[in-house]
Amino acid sequence: MCMSRERITETIAWQSADPHLTGNFAPIGSEIDAEGLEVISGRIPEDLLGTYIRNGPNPRYEPVSYNYPLEGDGMLHAIRFEGGKASYRNRYVRTRGFEIEHQAGHAVFGGVMTPRPVDPALLGPEDDPDNPFKASAFIGVMQHGGQLLALGECEPAWEIGPDLETRGPWTAGTDAPILMGAHNRVHPVTGDLYALSYDFASPTVTLHHVGRDGKLRRSFDITLAAPSMIHDFVLTERHLVLLIGPLVFDMEAMMSGGSMLQWKPEMGTRIAVQPLDGGAVTWYEAEPFFVFHFANGFERGSDIVIDYVRHQKLYLGYGEPNTQPPTLQRLVLDTGTGRVREQAWFDKVAEFPRIDDRRNALAARYVYSPTLTDTLTGGNGASATFNCLLRIDTETGDVSAHDFGNRIAGEAVFIPRGEAETAGWLATYLYDPETQTSEFVLLDAEGVGDEPIVRLRLPQRVPQGLHGTWVPG
Repeated sequence: MCMSRERITETIAWQSADPHLTGNFAPIGSEIDAEGLEVISGRIPEDLLGTYIRNGPNPRYEPVSYNYPLEGDGMLHAIRFEGGKASYRNRYVRTRGFEIEHQAGHAVFGGVMTPRPVDPALLGPEDDPDNPFKASAFIGVMQHGGQLLALGECEPAWEIGPDLETRGPWTAGTDAPILMGAHNRVHPVTGDLYALSYDFASPTVTLHHVGRDGKLRRSFDITLAAPSMIHDFVLTERHLVLLIGPLVFDMEAMMSGGSMLQWKPEMGTRIAVQPLDGGAVTWYEAEPFFVFHFANGFERGSDIVIDYVRHQKLYLGYGEPNTQPPTLQRLVLDTGTGRVREQAWFDKVAEFPRIDDRRNALAARYVYSPTLTDTLTGGNGASATFNCLLRIDTETGDVSAHDFGNRIAGEAVFIPRGEAETAGWLATYLYDPETQTSEFVLLDAEGVGDEPIVRLRLPQRVPQGLHGTWVPG
């Protein structure tokens, strides 16, 4: 299934007072192509060949309700590099939910916290009339088995073509789409993909093992204490590790007018360690906290070492006044004794941690994460707003920083240019709240605080997004 590839050129006319729908969080409507991007400063490396692609929530129609970062139409923004030149293209991810609203001309789905039935007249024979949730594939993007995939939260991944066109749901060589989460990890030795999907209604999480050829090998379930939100997980060379915070789905609470997501700290955080060879799950206990994103996990003797962003608890939008901000931490799980040790890498707000993806599930020395400093004066107060990029050395604890001043940054993707762990560039989009314009910036991973390798002016504003990837040319 693929919708018409005709570009959408409309302007978003509706407005919202929600901070996560204003400023640079406000959606854009136009899908455009632009060649020969203007160099603001620096120089595009001649040997840079490939495409930086980032996904993010971009609701086309005014939402019935909106809970950042859990909903919105997916929109891919891509910059292609070749021969010292750069071009830009953006496209919606045209999922079935997008297509239904496209035909209706307005939002028809409720929010993830306030689901509502969809008019049966808008549904086709392939649609489930009992499913009120909109699949939007707005969170991440990755490549596996030669296929580019747009990812959402516990829904089918969507195949994306070379021109960012949506081709249809990914089946991984089976006869039906498989449900996947937004974060899925590739084994450093076998090249196989491990993907996760949790269930809103039952205490079950499903893990998929997909070969490096893109074909599903097997799927298996782990039983939890309650239906739980698990946005990300850890892969090591020999294990899958789930950190299950006490954030549970409570359908009864929703039916009585409460929130579908309930924070139940009395349950604590449970850690599941599942051997990749199919052995039994081992469970460990920790105090209550929540994790959206892991930087990496690896094994060191009997220890499993995990670098991650720790949330005191989950608030939609990442925070409430007078609460501890999310911070970058290390958790060490001694599988011999069951002891859990923790340390902080950086005591200020941080999120969206990344590493050199070639080091996934292996010992990675450097973690890259954005933070917020007082040099940003033009933000709209929305959470998940950052203006400074950190490089944390997990061997020495040293922190290097590039402060972008009064410009808003996002997650940084590592682009390799050599074998060493810092032999590469860091790519991200920036937004200037004064001029309301966007640019692309490339930093040297060996000298994060140095002047950018290149800054490119973008032909339209690129809204604040979530996760991206680098696709070599």
